[in-house]
Amino acid sequence: MTKLMNLDLESPKEFFIFCNRYRPITAHNLTFPKTFVSAAYSYCSSKEFSRKYEDGTATYLPFLPAENDCKIISPYLTTAMNNYRIEYDAEICRKMYYPKYPSRISAIFAFGDLDTCKKVYEKYPNNGWDLSTIKKFTLIDSPFTRVIKVNMEIVSLARYAYLISYSPENDLDTLWKHYWSGGGNIQMELPDVTVQRKKYESGEIFEYLIEGSVVLSE
Repeated sequence: MTKLMNLDLESPKEFFIFCNRYRPITAHNLTFPKTFVSAAYSYCSSKEFSRKYEDGTATYLPFLPAENDCKIISPYLTTAMNNYRIEYDAEICRKMYYPKYPSRISAIFAFGDLDTCKKVYEKYPNNGWDLSTIKKFTLIDSPFTRVIKVNMEIVSLARYAYLISYSPENDLDTLWKHYWSGGGNIQMELPDVTVQRKKYESGEIFEYLIEGSVVLSE
């Protein structure tokens, strides 16, 4: 039985995934192998990589920050780099404090039950969360399998916070360590449209990050 790495709980055996059939690789995997495999797990056939995977020293980030001469960031650049900046900060925190946890850059994203899928759809009806695309999968146990449970709404709040020029340098650990540890609701004080500071809460919708393989079970 696979245990959750960040919580003292057993991992679910079955998961539910929103599957976008308009992506050729998704359509192929649903039709033929009927299996989804995380990036790092699929590369563990490499002895050099599997060693790094097991000891938590594998690097997943494709791009690293560079020094720039202009120290003022335009609104366009903020928008353009926002999502990657979030993933970069999350990954740096993971590698620093939780190096053996599944990486967001590599993992399969899944939900543990249909009720959570419906909650996601109701909150984000126009973001591609189509209930008709949900498929049920069974986790394949393996020595390389790793699973954690995290609150996806922390990332949702971070996307808004970063977009309005939030600077996480002082409390990056607070935000992302809370995420990786499986924490629930988190509160942040941010400026609103009136430039006054206001408290925002993330709320809670839990999902699973899986380094491993899941097979279609229906």
